[in-house]
Amino acid sequence: MVVAAAALGVALALKEGLIGGPNFREGLVVTQTPLSLNPLIGAGDPAVHDVGQLLYRGLLHLDSAAYPRPDLAQSYTLSRDGLTYRVSLAQNQRWSDGAHITPSDVVATVVFAQSSRANDHQLAALLQGVKVRAEGGDVVFTVPAPRASFPATLTQLPILPLGSMKPVQVAAATAHPGNPMATSGAYTVVSASAVRIDLQANPNAQTKPHLGRIAFTLYPNFDIAASAFAAGDVDAVLATTPSQRARLINVPGAVSHSIATFRFVDLLFNERVPGLDDPVVRQAVSTAVSRADIVQRVLDGGGGRPQVNPFSEGLPWIAATDPQESPSIDAANAALSRDGWQFGLDGVRLRNGRALAFTLTVPNANPLPAVAVAVQQQLQRVGIRLTVDPVAPDTFVTAALDAHVFEMALGDWDAGPDPDVSTFWRSNAQPPQGFNVSGGPVDPFLDQALDALATASDPQARIGAAGAVSKDLANDVPAVFLYTPEVSYVTRGTGSAVIIPGAGSSAARFADIGAWTSS
Repeated sequence: MVVAAAALGVALALKEGLIGGPNFREGLVVTQTPLSLNPLIGAGDPAVHDVGQLLYRGLLHLDSAAYPRPDLAQSYTLSRDGLTYRVSLAQNQRWSDGAHITPSDVVATVVFAQSSRANDHQLAALLQGVKVRAEGGDVVFTVPAPRASFPATLTQLPILPLGSMKPVQVAAATAHPGNPMATSGAYTVVSASAVRIDLQANPNAQTKPHLGRIAFTLYPNFDIAASAFAAGDVDAVLATTPSQRARLINVPGAVSHSIATFRFVDLLFNERVPGLDDPVVRQAVSTAVSRADIVQRVLDGGGGRPQVNPFSEGLPWIAATDPQESPSIDAANAALSRDGWQFGLDGVRLRNGRALAFTLTVPNANPLPAVAVAVQQQLQRVGIRLTVDPVAPDTFVTAALDAHVFEMALGDWDAGPDPDVSTFWRSNAQPPQGFNVSGGPVDPFLDQALDALATASDPQARIGAAGAVSKDLANDVPAVFLYTPEVSYVTRGTGSAVIIPGAGSSAARFADIGAWTSS
């Protein structure tokens, strides 16, 4: 779960007229130095994944619609029982040192990612129970159960040059992750220290980038990067919160490029609470909330995208058919009145002595408290009173949600690059097996739709299952989906062609780095 964007700021400065100097210089905010150049080590720092995007490719990558497509792989097939993926590597691909990229590299990378030497725990969990072997020019994966999300998992697995290494060499490389290895991405490492990383174009890259060199300078916080941007010392910064974006966009000549993440922010109901056990009340909340108003007023129009269904707008291939919201205070008021909830003298609705007054628990992390206040103001207009209760982000899930001591809650979640949301909504996905904390009755139709979404391999079948999941959740209303958070790549008008995708993680800003040019 992401309760707030991490303290990650990125600055990219175009240096012209420096013979032999970098085409671009980026300032990267990191949590510790030296920065790990192994994307499977130090994965708790988003900067590791971001730099890894430039250095390493995976078997698959996400296309512009965030759908898995071949990268190092030429193609892949799935067995009839849904348990075996056979991946064929594209021919004549080489590491930056000239060695061939082989199935042995893939197998060794998977084994390493599953070991205790790697500390990308999220990826290790996705690979749990997965077996891998090389067969000729193919790599064969066997998964413990049909899992439609496995191709998306492969997009998160950067392949490392471990296949030809002896165990002692692997141990040495992993003991010092700041030391560069051969790479397969657009760039290779020239030098790395605790304060600077220099990259140059990989001569064996699939597509040689136009920018010959990139230099990263490591910064301890966003404020320093933002000050450098305002002073004209750098030409781009990655903003991970609306307040960061607002600070950068006020700089003359600044232009914001938004990237919809895989996250979603929702308003959760505890259906064990009197009043919230009434589906009419929950539906009235959904009808009264204006997502567009939250995005415009609280997120300054650039920190998120309205989201009606349970699927992040960062997955365009699955979210393309999402409906537009149609909030209506009048409709919400009429539904509550028909249901017997009448306005009291203090403006709060009552029925049989029970008031529609609840505590809204929210992580105290920007911008969620401000979002909570906006929801509070909107629901006041339909006679529902909320008391906003900010809590420490690191205790939000364990102390409030898992313990079922909340009434309503506002959460920011990361579902990853696949639309399988079973972890959040299947009836058996209760803590600690998942995040379904609503306490509502079992819905077998929702469970069936979630199972189809989780196991169907055909994209059209998954889109159909996603539609059924959306419909069932809209009927049950365990939560109101509000918006998909964005990160923003804010650049200065330098004449450089910087091509940024509209969806993905913060590392996705480098997805089209090969096409960037400088004037």
